[in-house]
Amino acid sequence: MPDLMPWGALELSKLKDDLDRHFVALCEDFGLARTAFPEGTIRVAEADGEWVIICPLPGFEPEDVAVTVTGRVLSIKAARKRGQGVGMVRMSQELSLPFPIDQARADLEGGVLTVRLARQAPPEVRAIPVVRKQGREECPPSTEAAGTAETDRSTR
Repeated sequence: MPDLMPWGALELSKLKDDLDRHFVALCEDFGLARTAFPEGTIRVAEADGEWVIICPLPGFEPEDVAVTVTGRVLSIKAARKRGQGVGMVRMSQELSLPFPIDQARADLEGGVLTVRLARQAPPEVRAIPVVRKQGREECPPSTEAAGTAETDRSTR
């Protein structure tokens, strides 16, 4: 299957946008109100080696929003009181990340939350010594050349 290629965030975002457009068109065909299916959802992009998550949060203040990363899951939660009346407005989103996070920062401006995530560097390659095992005891690797009589004895 050499023709298969993994999709990145950009391709998935394009697919989501296409599906959203088709869904809205379908709803309009059945006479359903477009406002019943809001378009203000999370967007994911890649810029300058970082993932950028954009989430519209109109009417929320920075103190109303909590952004956390647990393992490879990004959680965005927002809650605020509803005007002068009784009740709360709550929003919660989770996004599974394909890589561990090294650094993250978030800001809220003009009702739009922007979260920037830096990918954790891959772990360094670590050599593991291979030892020769004789019976139940481990012996340190031989310092003799591979073609010596000692080595040849085991193949006779």
